[in-house]
Amino acid sequence: MKNNPINIAWSRMRRAPYQMLAAVAIMSVTLFLACAFFVIAAGSQAVLYYFEGRPQLNAYFKSDVIPTPQQTESIKSKILSTGLIDKVKYISKEDAFDIYKNLNKQDPLLLEAVTPGMLPASIEVSAKNPNDLKAISELIKSEPEIDDIRFEEDVVVNLTRWTNSLRTIGIVFVGTHIFITFLVILLIVGLKVANRKEEISVMQLMGAGMSYIAAPFIWEGITYGIIGAVIAWGTVYLIILYSMGFLLTFLAGIPILPPPILFMFQVLGGTTLMGVVIGAIGGWLAVVRFLK
Repeated sequence: MKNNPINIAWSRMRRAPYQMLAAVAIMSVTLFLACAFFVIAAGSQAVLYYFEGRPQLNAYFKSDVIPTPQQTESIKSKILSTGLIDKVKYISKEDAFDIYKNLNKQDPLLLEAVTPGMLPASIEVSAKNPNDLKAISELIKSEPEIDDIRFEEDVVVNLTRWTNSLRTIGIVFVGTHIFITFLVILLIVGLKVANRKEEISVMQLMGAGMSYIAAPFIWEGITYGIIGAVIAWGTVYLIILYSMGFLLTFLAGIPILPPPILFMFQVLGGTTLMGVVIGAIGGWLAVVRFLK
């Protein structure tokens, strides 16, 4: 079907390979940046959720204290009554020893050197808002049985700031490149429209509608978007796989790698949709601009 707009678009692209390469290159760079920023932002959000889901505050009883159920329930009720707590859990000396054994199961010398009685009981607290950890710690400090309090306020707060900053920078940076890519597509397709002004004029005289004239140019822009999206997504995925060893070491204990296949295909779908929209709008406006 020679009159098929997709075939016409592909034929025109092959006749101008350098223009096609330029359009695909700029589209690939822009979609690569968008894809990379999205994956990094999603990973940062997953790390944030991981830290938010962990106990953010640990209150340790004095090592010589064996808390009674009444004491632990009293402290738990007191902090839960604030309404700032997501969850709270009591860790007995025996529980602490089991955790210690799991962490040091490959070092028998460390296991022999410690007994349950040497480890303090503790209370683990997760706040609804990390910014409330300081107030919660002050409340728990007032309990005479509590010896030490440790919390990860800075980790969660700084990670939240990092994620928000990354999202803002990514939107501005990618938005700028999308605008540049849109102008390049508009220019390249616009040149092709201008080169076929006589052909388009004849088509108009023969009664061809706007959609019929514009379809091949729109499909040309869409093709640039699809090819660019596949290249961008494939590059990002290869970088992730190549960096897996380093990332697994850097993010030790945080179960976000390898990225789920379904997630990566969703990223591919979103990247392709972005490329298609940029290409289609660029092609459409190039034709409308000429016909006006």
